[in-house]
Amino acid sequence: MTDLNVFLGGSPDSDLTFGEPLQVTNLPGYHVMNNDRVIRLKGGRLLAPTADTADAEKEDHYRCRAWISDDAGASWRAGTGTVDYARRGAMEPEVLEMNDGRVLMIIRTQLGHIAAAWSQDGGDTWGTASDWGVRAPEAPSTIRRIPSTGDLMLIWNDTHADGEGHGGKRTPLTVAISKDEGKTWEHKKNLEESTEHTFAYISATFDSGRALLTYYVCEEATGRISARFRSIPISWLYE
Repeated sequence: MTDLNVFLGGSPDSDLTFGEPLQVTNLPGYHVMNNDRVIRLKGGRLLAPTADTADAEKEDHYRCRAWISDDAGASWRAGTGTVDYARRGAMEPEVLEMNDGRVLMIIRTQLGHIAAAWSQDGGDTWGTASDWGVRAPEAPSTIRRIPSTGDLMLIWNDTHADGEGHGGKRTPLTVAISKDEGKTWEHKKNLEESTEHTFAYISATFDSGRALLTYYVCEEATGRISARFRSIPISWLYE
């Protein structure tokens, strides 16, 4: 598999119709971008973070980068720097602008933790990724800034089982708050705890004092996957 790409579709009439799709990833390879990942920086730049490999069947080692648009999505270019990691590599990245102007990238790894790298130039180049200090299986994580408080909200699978497939099941699904830009986490609690299901691939936004979440739910016995919507008071995150 060598030809997975990311496309952008624009609508001039509030999603009633869409124009011709624009290809964002314009380099050879297999490019993976998770749901709900594109961000706009304070200066207007758009970042679309992907993990890519030359051939998903033959190579299966991924590196992350950000695709950059400085014209509201009309054109895109590949960031000049990439983020790599051990074993299967750096996978399924998420990016977030920090209060000091840097851009944070968190990545899925096979080493039992979330890894992180930072960019000083708006996502064009990246420092070396390292352990972010949050345990996790081989699964994606979602980070958002809560508009009403300015704090960070992290949602991930707070578990790790060395030697198991993907480093352990994707349960529980946990949320925590950071008041210091991700250095420490508090108010940690589980959104989901079932051991008969797994949970991942979170989308998150905020409206009217609530965190609005969607994610997949996989039934372990049958492999059946469904989507779940949750509306959670932001105040509950701080209890």
